[in-house]
Amino acid sequence: MLSWSKSDPIPGGWDGASATSAHPDTRTAAQEVADTLHDRFGQKADLLVAFGSFQHVAAFSDAMNTLRRTLQPGCLLGTTAESILGDDVELDGVSGLSALALRLPEVRVTPWRSTPTDPLPLSKPELLPDRIGLQHDTRCILMLADPFTTPTHRMLHTISNCADPPQRFPIIGGLASGGSRPGINRLILDDTFQTSGAVGVTLSGRMECDFIVSQGCRPVGQPMVVTGVKDQHLITELGGRPALEQLEATASSLPANERSLLQNGLLIGLVVDEHRDHFGRGDFLVRSVLGANQADGAISIGAVIRPGQTVQFQVRDAEAAHDDLQLLLDGQQLANDPFGALLVTCNGRGKSLFGHEGHDITMTRRRLNSPPIAGFFAAGEFGPIGNESYLHGHTAVLTVFRPSSG
Repeated sequence: MLSWSKSDPIPGGWDGASATSAHPDTRTAAQEVADTLHDRFGQKADLLVAFGSFQHVAAFSDAMNTLRRTLQPGCLLGTTAESILGDDVELDGVSGLSALALRLPEVRVTPWRSTPTDPLPLSKPELLPDRIGLQHDTRCILMLADPFTTPTHRMLHTISNCADPPQRFPIIGGLASGGSRPGINRLILDDTFQTSGAVGVTLSGRMECDFIVSQGCRPVGQPMVVTGVKDQHLITELGGRPALEQLEATASSLPANERSLLQNGLLIGLVVDEHRDHFGRGDFLVRSVLGANQADGAISIGAVIRPGQTVQFQVRDAEAAHDDLQLLLDGQQLANDPFGALLVTCNGRGKSLFGHEGHDITMTRRRLNSPPIAGFFAAGEFGPIGNESYLHGHTAVLTVFRPSSG
């Protein structure tokens, strides 16, 4: 099976095309994708992003060399994953290879890498802007990383806050998946392959990027202020009452179907912008509740928490995930059609969450008028909430590329 998409011509030279092959032979799949993109798009893409399923790990370097020889991109970035996405296809647990080619006039594409022997200088953040090519007009950073060898949380936080004066640099991408131990995942940057660290490109110049970070949750109960914290990760009090007591009160106020969702996996949302009057979807950084202590009424969460922060309990199921993505895509209807898109979704979504394949990719393509698109199922997704980018779980992160309106 082979599928492809091509954007309509856009004055100024912006252009995009994607192709996806489900052929089980790696070299054949790569040749199918390369030939299709060559016929529909041509050579000399400014950026080519490619993803291969774990069935293609052994010959992934050969596949990427085929793409490079045939298409001669200015920059090639890619990774292996548990499953891949492309066009209207979600290849979940089976062989798949997808690629997105972008022509980006007046955009500077700066490649960079981080390896165990030459890591990003996270302890000296003042050196980061030069190392990764941050500029005053940087639109986004696309980063792919190995989960076993990358200090992901620290890297995202440091890059997000390294500019002086402070600027918002959204970081998108995700953690390679499919490898069960170090050394299995593959990362590609141009003609270099690595099995650890991270690779990335910084995109700067005249281009518009929109970001959708769909955490697949809906808030339940009421927002509450954290009034007691212990050891940074333990909430002892919410609104002046023991945190566990507040949780039990919230649960008892919910209908039976939502109480069962709380029992299946309790989540909490941390407000990222306390200056808002009201909080809804997109205002929370969602993290897991890891446990509760009956003795002192504290709950443990998977994030650093501080007194005075506003939180709200959350539930997640297929319906909440569907509604959340649908709502976030509504805002894209007011803009022009994109010439390309990247979709990184959690390997806990897909068929295991929705009961059928293709939910996220099909909805995205339908709502955005079928742009060229490629993506993968990640072991963790990168995307911005407020002014900082975070590592997410069970999240779909969509990046939409449009020509500059200026």
